[in-house]
Amino acid sequence: MINRRSTLIVILFLVLSIVVFFIALDVKNKKEAYSDLLDVNLVDESIFEQMNYYSISEGKKYLNLTSEKLKVINQNDFQFTTTEGEIYNQKGEITTFKANSGEYFAEVKKLSLNEDIEFKADDAFYSADKLSLSQVQDYLSAEGDVRAEMYDSQTKDKIVILSSSMTSELESKIIQFDGNIRGVLERQRKYEGGFKFTSEHMSLNQLESQILLSKDVNLKRNNYEVEAQKAEIFLENYNKRLKYYVLYDDIKFVEKLKLKSGASSTRRAFSEKMEGYMSQGKIILSGAPRVEQGDDLIKGYQITLRENVELVEVDDSQSSFQLKKE
Repeated sequence: MINRRSTLIVILFLVLSIVVFFIALDVKNKKEAYSDLLDVNLVDESIFEQMNYYSISEGKKYLNLTSEKLKVINQNDFQFTTTEGEIYNQKGEITTFKANSGEYFAEVKKLSLNEDIEFKADDAFYSADKLSLSQVQDYLSAEGDVRAEMYDSQTKDKIVILSSSMTSELESKIIQFDGNIRGVLERQRKYEGGFKFTSEHMSLNQLESQILLSKDVNLKRNNYEVEAQKAEIFLENYNKRLKYYVLYDDIKFVEKLKLKSGASSTRRAFSEKMEGYMSQGKIILSGAPRVEQGDDLIKGYQITLRENVELVEVDDSQSSFQLKKE
């Protein structure tokens, strides 16, 4: 009897011990899970209104914000609305900006802006629906109704460009524009005139003062208009005896001529390559060129035209002329 009672007590003790062990284990697991959850979701946020924020990193200024509402997350990242501010690159150069809203991620030094953006550096002004700046990569991108205004450092020409998107390598000063590009170049000397252009892609090398256009290129200047698939424009060569622009592939040239009689005439030209020399008002066509001037048709190996001058120069012993004169 005693042995049976002792056995039951021992068994009961073991069962209770096992139950207590599993209960304790379950509590521990829940506690650890809850602790992990806190570690993941715990975020320190501070919200300020009508705030001016100024930040220094490694003894250098890098950000200054004046915002209607500023949220500081984990003392590292910022979200803001109705803001204007200044951001500094590694050289200490200042860029100013305005936007309806934006974010700044301090760890990667990236600024993102949204809506009604104005972004101004020393040599350029940008507006867009969205804009992002990476201070580490020295890289700028924008999209949505992009507008860029800049001055060429060599010629002081003003260039205004509208496009769907833009990217810029700030150190190398190479800017790419894509989508529905419409541009205007205004010469520093207004009397020299400028030109308008459209294309689907544009690359601007500010250090080389060079513009590259591609796909559905259209260039308008004074009384003529040119269509092509590619174009190179050398901004420094305007007043030099060097080519100012070169156009390639499927060229269609249309010029309105004013005749000595006071009447007007249309001159059309077609070729695979076209070079323009602004200082001389000269245009050289090559690559199976032909010119239609009034009722006249002229073909040759190379044809030279001069702006608003009826005279056509042909360089080829096998040239053909179909001239109709009253």
